[in-house]
Amino acid sequence: MKKILLICLLISGLTFQLYAQPAPAPGMAGKSVVATSGVVKGTIVEAGTKTPMEYANVVIYSARDSSIVGGIMTEPNGSFQIKNIPPGRYYLQANFIGFEKYTLPGITISRSGPVANIGTLELKPASKELQSIDVVADKARVEFKLDRKIVNVSQDLNSAGGTAAEALENTPSVQVDMDGNVTLRGSSDFTVLIDGKPSVLKGSDALQQIPASNIENIEIITNPSAKYDPDGVSGIINVVMKKNIKGSLSGIVNATTNLNDRNRVNATVNMRSGKWKVFVNGSYQDMIYAGKRKETQYTYQNDSTTVLSVDGSRNRKRTGKSIQAGFDYYASDKSTLSLSGSYGNYGFDFGGVTKESLSNNYNDSINYFLQDNVSNHGGKYWNTDLSYQLKFNKKGHQLLAAFIVSGQDGNDNENQNTINTNADWVPLEANSGMVRSAELSNSNDYRAKLDYTLPINDRNEFDAGYQGRREDDNQDFLFERYVDGNWVNDENFSSTTVFRRDIHAIYATYGHTSDNFSYMLGMRGEYTNRRITYAKTGQDYIIDRFDYFPSVHVSQKFSRNLELQASYSRRLDRPRGYWLDPFPSYIDPYNIRVGNPGLKPQYTDSYELSVIKRIDRSFISLEGYYRRTTNLMTRITKLGEDGIRYQSIENMNNDYSTGAELMANLQITPWFTVVASGTLYNYQLKGTLNNEPINTQSTNFDSRLNLDFKITKSTRFQFMSHYRGPSTTVQGQSDWAMFSNASLRQEFWDKKLSATIQLRDVFGTMRHSGYSYGTGFRNEYKYSRSPRILQFTISYKLNNFKQKEKENVLDNSGTNTGVGDY
Repeated sequence: MKKILLICLLISGLTFQLYAQPAPAPGMAGKSVVATSGVVKGTIVEAGTKTPMEYANVVIYSARDSSIVGGIMTEPNGSFQIKNIPPGRYYLQANFIGFEKYTLPGITISRSGPVANIGTLELKPASKELQSIDVVADKARVEFKLDRKIVNVSQDLNSAGGTAAEALENTPSVQVDMDGNVTLRGSSDFTVLIDGKPSVLKGSDALQQIPASNIENIEIITNPSAKYDPDGVSGIINVVMKKNIKGSLSGIVNATTNLNDRNRVNATVNMRSGKWKVFVNGSYQDMIYAGKRKETQYTYQNDSTTVLSVDGSRNRKRTGKSIQAGFDYYASDKSTLSLSGSYGNYGFDFGGVTKESLSNNYNDSINYFLQDNVSNHGGKYWNTDLSYQLKFNKKGHQLLAAFIVSGQDGNDNENQNTINTNADWVPLEANSGMVRSAELSNSNDYRAKLDYTLPINDRNEFDAGYQGRREDDNQDFLFERYVDGNWVNDENFSSTTVFRRDIHAIYATYGHTSDNFSYMLGMRGEYTNRRITYAKTGQDYIIDRFDYFPSVHVSQKFSRNLELQASYSRRLDRPRGYWLDPFPSYIDPYNIRVGNPGLKPQYTDSYELSVIKRIDRSFISLEGYYRRTTNLMTRITKLGEDGIRYQSIENMNNDYSTGAELMANLQITPWFTVVASGTLYNYQLKGTLNNEPINTQSTNFDSRLNLDFKITKSTRFQFMSHYRGPSTTVQGQSDWAMFSNASLRQEFWDKKLSATIQLRDVFGTMRHSGYSYGTGFRNEYKYSRSPRILQFTISYKLNNFKQKEKENVLDNSGTNTGVGDY
């Protein structure tokens, strides 16, 4: 720990010095910034098929000394714009793995002709397989755009063999706890997209099912524009999957195992031929997580104190299988038809045996028993996505239509067995009390959207669209007790719910881009009609309303290496179905959950301001944010007269988060890179609880450190550490938590085969502990997991399967573009 602290102090000192010594842009050493700058733009397509080439590398060189002046990767439509090019003579090089390099000389930028439009360039497939490829350096792990941060997962060894949730463990703005539960800016309410499309599974459940080896990058969008659905108070996590980049068959297979019964296998195969691009991928996981649980529950009632002590195991298991396939058909250079589908199942088992003792007024325990709980949460899901893209003659002018149908069948089962024992935990009888519950759910989601993009000129663009959505969800909850050898239904805890919601939205955005100043304005309007019917009473709960969601994004570049960004967006969080069920749900003999059918959505206004300082191949960013949520849906616990704790959720509070996040991505040497970040924020909660005013607040801190050592061209070592400080809640506090991982990767056979060994939770410090309290009760808890898990991952690439490993090259504004020579 002392070494880690020393490194952090060294980073702080370097940060101060680097801020004080701005570096000149590549190829422009000793020269002043030219006030008048130009733009080089064009489009890259594949020769023969005329297919636009996304992620092609385009670099501008000075004709005088061949120094790099700017560079960028092409957009999905193959277009590119390299800005802030000073007047002068240049030549351009465009390349892509598996294609011949294209060199275009004779490019001139002048005050009278500041825009050089080179038109369309065609790249030809290489006549023979590329031989040895030495990549000088990697893309930055985190890149910044106007409205998002892009996390390049391929640079993180600690996520090898893991899931998207594990890939986010060392990501700014994101927190991941010991059970893989993800929060974004301190909130678990975020939306998960996969390639820009809604995931069938939600939140952490979705991220824990996606293999990290299939991910190209993850986009963190904390202030989404009006183009996106407003769901998710803290924003959007968009998982961008790897795609084929060669005109042949290619693929990759990954297998992970460890000494603690955790196994995962996934494979991806891509094929490109003529106008067709086809892909298939599949995954399988069976992961066991062992842990421990300690709790002490105090109940104060009728001048007496009852103490329940719980000590035992806390085991979790995640399973899943999935297959996905699809194709893109390029009917012409202006129209593309895409169809994809996926099918899978998932499972999450939770349980353990605990020793529990119940005492009164702190006397000797008056009752001992073993509690054996087994919970199974699982089901199957499927998704079909059909889209059509039509391009018009004007560059960037296009229409996109899409229709998505998805579904999920869930089955949540829980079995509880209470066994009375003596003081030595020897059972006095086989089954003192057995109960079981089953929740069956069936949901279907239908979405249709139409997006229209109109470039007004080279600097201005207008987007508009419509999105329609219908959700149908049926839930049956059955609760039974074991009485005299038979399972008997308990009507008090059994119910049926029918949920339907229709949402219709229109949006428009307008964007402007100049040499140093850019902005994007947006407005979204949504009409929502929701109906919930409860079979027990036949009563309907209806919501019929219209909402609006504005967004603003602004970027100002003060120099090639200094940029200021600001943004605002309005979002909401809609109540989940089980939060609305007014009938009680059995948790255990001491806890019952009751929903609230009158629960309203909560709304969030989010403001962000960030400054980015680039220093050669490094950068430092400082982000400030303020988030205000009204109608906050708050989970609360009340003690009933029967001594049972009733858990519910109500719109009773507003909360406020104000924070700053400092991040440094420093390439100390060509073989050593440090990525460090820290977030300090104040959380305040105002409202009422049990008819009493509350005003609680806490100042919270979390930090991350990633040390990356390139020992040789084929050997790499990473060490990461994450610390999360204590935080207040509406009825208590959670304690600090910390974990560290170490990884070593060795590549073989011209990088076709790689082996990674990881040690997770090196110091055994990962835990989740704290306390909660209320009128008449207090609960103290501590959950921990098995530390120092040794994990092995093997990856094999078929046919030189590469995923855009690029040299770091700075464009003329200092933006890390990730382009380079092969």
